[in-house]
Amino acid sequence: MLFGGVPMVEVDDLCRAEIFVAEKETASGRYICCGFNTTIFQLAHFLAAKYPQYNVKAIFSRERLIQKPRAFLSSAKLIKEGFEFKYDTLDMIYQDVVEYGRAVGIIPK
Repeated sequence: MLFGGVPMVEVDDLCRAEIFVAEKETASGRYICCGFNTTIFQLAHFLAAKYPQYNVKAIFSRERLIQKPRAFLSSAKLIKEGFEFKYDTLDMIYQDVVEYGRAVGIIPK
């Protein structure tokens, strides 16, 4: 992304946020639902460290990769309404994804 950020949300949090906003009488307008902001650089290093068996490449040309995002997406409006994210770290977001992938056979155990 041009601004350097990779906004992430776990699908469970996204669905819960949709229901939360639909049921909240004071909710109006648009909401950003982003449980965690990261960069490709941080994401690759996390995956390489957490799942070494998958040989994730975490070496990039520094000229082409933004290590610190220029901007983040903010869910401040959603949080101000009272919503709380259950999944707010890369570890929490990826744990279920990898478990599911292993269970259905699209990621090797």
